[in-house]
Order: sequence, then C-alpha cells, then structure tokens
Amino acid sequence: MILDQKKTTLAYRCPACGGVPTSMVGAFSLSGNLFKLKCTCGESHLTVEKTLEDKIRLTVPCLVCPAPHTYLLSKNVFFGSDIFVIPCSVCGIDICFIGKENEVSGAVKRSNDEIIKLLGDASIEQLKSKKDSDFTDPMLFDVITYVISDLYEEGKIYCNCKDGCGEYTSEILDSSVEVKCKKCGAKAVIPVGSTQGAQDFLEANELMLK
Repeated sequence: MILDQKKTTLAYRCPACGGVPTSMVGAFSLSGNLFKLKCTCGESHLTVEKTLEDKIRLTVPCLVCPAPHTYLLSKNVFFGSDIFVIPCSVCGIDICFIGKENEVSGAVKRSNDEIIKLLGDASIEQLKSKKDSDFTDPMLFDVITYVISDLYEEGKIYCNCKDGCGEYTSEILDSSVEVKCKKCGAKAVIPVGSTQGAQDFLEANELMLK
C-alpha cells in the first residue's frame, strides 16, 4: 500500500528527555523549504529540508552521538512509505520514524521495548563509550538496501558499461553491502559496521561502481 503522497507522519527520539515528538508533515509544510519538529522540552529539534535535487534532507538529533545525523531521502521514500525507520549508525537505536500514523506509533512502541532490553543495567553514557565495531545493527542493512533500490529506480547507479545500462545486484555480507554490475563487473562496497561509511552513503545522491 502506498501512503498519500501529500503527507506523512514524522517522529524522532529526543536525546534530552527521551520523548518522541511526532507531527504530520505535508507537502505544503515544506513549501518554505524548511520544516522544524521541536520537542516540548525545548532541548532538541529535527529539521526537514527540500534540496535543489528535489530530495528531502533530514537532520536528526541522536540519543547517543553528540552531533545529529543527516539523511537524504527521495520524496517517494519520505511521503510514500507505510513505515521507514532510521537507526543510529553507531548504536543501532531507532532515532527517526516516517510513515503512516498507526505504523509510526507501532514502530515507536517496538523501539521502546528494544531500548529497555538493550540498556538493561547500562546507561546511555555507557553506550556512548562503545566503539563502532561493537554494533552491527540488522536494521542498517535494511535502510541501506532500501536506499540502493531508491537510487536504482532514479537511475543514479553508474558503472563502466558503455550503454550506461548495467544489470545491478546487491549482496549482504558480514559487515557491508556489495553492489555489483553483472555486465562489466564494476562494484561498490558500502560498510555497515563503520559509522562514517554508513553515514556517508545515506547522504549520497548517486552510487558509482568501479
């Protein structure tokens, strides 16, 4: 099922109070190119911007990382997903939820339960001290493969084929996703276990295979 292209429900996890600010976002809300979703505690906010490439850039506060994360999504993903959950690439905790209102509500509840299990006797500060290699969240694989599919549909995957029309396959490895052209053999490996590698890819407008 496809969500109404004119609106979607957006939520994020506030790193200050732990609450989950939620709002409906419509195309009209982005007519000024910038939308802010603020937490009632006044300590954090999420921003949504339209780019010159007509994509949606999200700047999302993180429960663990000191700096917010930036993600670049197509309008189809932003307005057309039943549910699209974005986790922190360091700790794997879900920090942003996009989609139908009831689906977002359900995803937030499931995320809350997972956080309770994850923390146990630990604290957020202890999570912050962990290294990237301590986390390889399966949800990151889902997000990255979703972005790969989105780039493919937009014709933004390039390889060495002369006709510019390769046949692309993706394979999930232990800590990365490999995208390869079956015609020319060009490929790209997107690291999932690396915070910076995953973050860079989620901000990419295109994918070059070499």
